[in-house]
Amino acid sequence: MAESYACLTCGGRTEFVAAALSDRLKISGYALLQLREPLSNSDFIAVGKALGKPITERDAAVQPYVEEGILLNLTTDARRTPDVSLQPFTTDFLTLHTEGSARPARRQPRHVLLMCCAPGNSGTARTVLVPMAMVRRRLSPGDAELLGRVRYHPGEAMPPLLRNARGQEVFSFRDFHTKPLEWVLDGDATEAVLVNPALRRLLVALYTSDGALAVEWRRGMLLAIDNHRFFHGRTVGDGRSPLKPRHLKRLRLLGRQ
Repeated sequence: MAESYACLTCGGRTEFVAAALSDRLKISGYALLQLREPLSNSDFIAVGKALGKPITERDAAVQPYVEEGILLNLTTDARRTPDVSLQPFTTDFLTLHTEGSARPARRQPRHVLLMCCAPGNSGTARTVLVPMAMVRRRLSPGDAELLGRVRYHPGEAMPPLLRNARGQEVFSFRDFHTKPLEWVLDGDATEAVLVNPALRRLLVALYTSDGALAVEWRRGMLLAIDNHRFFHGRTVGDGRSPLKPRHLKRLRLLGRQ
């Protein structure tokens, strides 16, 4: 995947940083900003709060990596694990997904904000962004209609895998890789046999869509992602030198009402 992204350079004023990210998010659905140095935790949180309401990190498995209750330190210091909660802390790949896809729509992040404190080894993992609009265009009208009635199981509050949010088609989906995706279908039960083939075609569309972006991290780089416009994931990293782990900081942000 080609490196293709907008890059801006600025100083450290949080108001300017937040405004620059917000403007680019509105235009492109993602924003990449290169600072001279990483922001302090307080400034990083201030930038996040200008974009949305930070979500508290409640997962017990990640608490050793959490600061201020909302800031997650993504460090590549864990071994390969089937625990989805800990996979972001390994050098393994992360499958494409939308953030918080197993949550009710009102609790899903609207934006994800990442900051690079240390890029890690040469050839380390890249963050990959895939536009939802391009994935949607690869689906047939029939598959799109069907996926609009499929949701994660259990929980009636779960949104469908594809929904309309204020006139915009939004996916709520994770590639579970080797794990089964448990789903329920609303409507005609006889159409259940069509769901798994439609999910396979969704995965093909997800990994073959034009316009995918790959971000190679540098110290002081900020990346904001609109969770209604992009899937994201990570390529496999270079785990040969644990002395140079990658370190990103992350905030998940609810949208403004």
